[in-house]
Amino acid sequence: MFTQKQLGQKIKKLREEKEFSQEKLAKLIGISRVALSELERGNRSLDALELIKMAKVFELSADELLKNKKTEVKDSVKNKYVVNINKNIKFESKKLRELILYILSKCGGKPNFGETVLYKLLYFIDFDAYETIGEPITGMNYIHQKFGPMPQLKQYQLVVQDMRDNQEIKVFNQDYYGMIQKRYVALRDYKIDNFSIKEKELIDKTLIRLSDMSAMQIEEYVHGDAPWHSTKDNEIIPYGLVIYRKLPYAQCDYEQMWQDAAGKDTLKSLGEMSDKEYNYYKNL
Repeated sequence: MFTQKQLGQKIKKLREEKEFSQEKLAKLIGISRVALSELERGNRSLDALELIKMAKVFELSADELLKNKKTEVKDSVKNKYVVNINKNIKFESKKLRELILYILSKCGGKPNFGETVLYKLLYFIDFDAYETIGEPITGMNYIHQKFGPMPQLKQYQLVVQDMRDNQEIKVFNQDYYGMIQKRYVALRDYKIDNFSIKEKELIDKTLIRLSDMSAMQIEEYVHGDAPWHSTKDNEIIPYGLVIYRKLPYAQCDYEQMWQDAAGKDTLKSLGEMSDKEYNYYKNL
């Protein structure tokens, strides 16, 4: 997979090979020339629909457009990587802190709610946000593990330990049907102004959809999500893999969106309907 900057460089190279101006390619994709310029500089990401259109223009599959021939190398130490494929996504530690507190305020009292469920909710919130808003809420890395994604410990544990030290949360173990369940309790209120209206709506939607699942249920459910399914053990899961999602994981029906976009392009190519043609179809 490419970094955002590498993808921008590849798009620029493909555009120049096609002898397209920035204005022409931007028009084909349905974005502004400024947005395309930012994309080629590596300062902007592609959303799923833009990626599909971009691949079509260059006569490639989405996978071919995103593919990097260079092999990513990972360190032998668990959760430490030479190449961080999400390195252009900023980790928002303050947002992670408030998101944990917000989730606890909504779900912390549920009997099923242990650390495993929390991990999966954080994963879905971030990846759903990347898919629908264009960027994750926390920007935290998630690691492919056998039982599903888990936060990268060097990011997550620093925040959680600081929250414990500052008496913002309490973490303890309890017996839950013969198993050890690690639970979190919020000791202060979350700060709502850390989230935009769209972010809060997305968080609430994800919690309503998934927070009643048991640890086993949500582990089984996440195994069907393309970003986890497309990576290997101990790899950082690229946010860009959300483009391969299908329902019920996808937040949009991409196939329908593509068909609608193709239909609009066809109608544009037909030109304006004449009165004679309009009356013909009207009287059928």
